[in-house]
Amino acid sequence: MDGPKGGLELGVRRRKKQVEIPRNQDGLYQPYIKDGKKITEIARFNPVEVFFAGFIPPVVGSVSAIAIALIFHNDEISNYNWQCGRARLPSLSRIINLPVERTFWQLFLLFHVPLRVVELITGFNRYDRLRNIHYPRVWFYELMRYTYLYGGLVELLFLSGLSIIGERENIRMHVIFFYVFGICGIVFMIANIMCHKHSLYYLNPYGPLSYRLKILFCSLYIISVPVLIGSFVLYWKFCITWAYDVFAICEYSGVFLNIMYHGCAFFDIRHKVTFTVRLVEDASKHREHRPPPEPFVVDDHIDDDTDSTPSYEMIVTKDPNGNEARRVDKG
Repeated sequence: MDGPKGGLELGVRRRKKQVEIPRNQDGLYQPYIKDGKKITEIARFNPVEVFFAGFIPPVVGSVSAIAIALIFHNDEISNYNWQCGRARLPSLSRIINLPVERTFWQLFLLFHVPLRVVELITGFNRYDRLRNIHYPRVWFYELMRYTYLYGGLVELLFLSGLSIIGERENIRMHVIFFYVFGICGIVFMIANIMCHKHSLYYLNPYGPLSYRLKILFCSLYIISVPVLIGSFVLYWKFCITWAYDVFAICEYSGVFLNIMYHGCAFFDIRHKVTFTVRLVEDASKHREHRPPPEPFVVDDHIDDDTDSTPSYEMIVTKDPNGNEARRVDKG
């Protein structure tokens, strides 16, 4: 029988509606059983809101600390005995030594750390599930996935360390924390790019854009490293005064490039991730107290351009063990 493709023998178009677990008035799933576990959804969070809660604080903390120092406390930062002449711009370490600037820096930078941990764990798990099955080097992908997780965690650890232990507490430890933070940041960026390229995160519409932005910010971040080290050496070894200004600008740029790189997570989780809080219990403990199963109805209509379009109703019931029984009645 010749007829329109994709339809039934009647030649009509089907509009499928996925069968879902019923939700309550708050939009949360009703308790359901999966793999012998009773799962109760307690809360759900918008992924974009979670992203901005982790992205905005470090931006505010960094901009506030640098702006307050340069506008209101420039003399306090610059008015000391410079070995090779007074520079125009202070280093980031000297900025977060001041009481007000340090308060803004620590308050906002440390606030976002727990959310970054959630981001890392989420990315680590999703990279596992979304790996491109056609990528042959699975061992290398797994190596990058674990490097992504542990590199990111160490980066956060040393970011917290250099924020808490400043120059005035222990200058040697502060410098070590700063450079280890930078190295771990580069390692994390490269591992993230590799996992992104060989996973379903690379798919349209936002995957290629996120991938290119990550490469851009990572490349600029890496380029800034030799410039930062070279300008530092030029000032302290050869007393070239303007080199310290270049060093300070590289420090400011490195902070914001790091933040912008992590901002690419917006494209990775938008419309792709849902954050929920769920209570998971052993279903066998609740079988004796479960009420009789009630059917829930999901309509699966068949559309046509005429008024005589047939419709169907799918009846789905569950027994106390969580097994589904379905039947389709013609409306």
